[in-house]
Amino acid sequence: MPTWSNQVPTDPRGHGLPLIRTPAGKPLTAFITSDDLIGTDTHFWGGHTVPCDKPDCEACEAGSSYRWHAYLAAYNPDEQLHFIFECTVQAAKNFQEYRKEHVTLRGCHFQAYRWRGRKNGRVIIKFSPSSLVPAALPNAPDLAKVMAVVWRLPLPNVFIAGVERGAPRIHADPQGNGDSADPKDYSHGRP
Repeated sequence: MPTWSNQVPTDPRGHGLPLIRTPAGKPLTAFITSDDLIGTDTHFWGGHTVPCDKPDCEACEAGSSYRWHAYLAAYNPDEQLHFIFECTVQAAKNFQEYRKEHVTLRGCHFQAYRWRGRKNGRVIIKFSPSSLVPAALPNAPDLAKVMAVVWRLPLPNVFIAGVERGAPRIHADPQGNGDSADPKDYSHGRP
């Protein structure tokens, strides 16, 4: 049964956030609110991006190609918009390098734009100094839960696995245990 309230929650964890990709034409500028990114192999299947659900993946069985996508939480103070930023491997490598140097992504000010403003142009990431204190940012959402909402995955079946920091993946546990007794390490490619 739902719990109703007339008070707007101050903590966004557990709530859905819009998923934003780098637009063509104008840059996207924001501050990262999550400490790290998460990523997984995805398919463009049924008209939208869906996670690869190996070993029982309908898209894989139909021969659909896959791409790895990264997701991180970001905030645009000008628009007062907290959102999930999606990018592919090339752009994600920039965030990985930033994290190696600064230990966390939280508070990182970045600008993402498409090469030559093309709709499918490569995403270029630029970092710039920030006068914003990370504590002034909204709380980071639970990225795995937010992506479960986006992809309509049962929340108890979502967990994050990864041996290398910076290479975590989202996996759905087909047994519904919420955690896998034998999590597979996909941080070095496909199983």
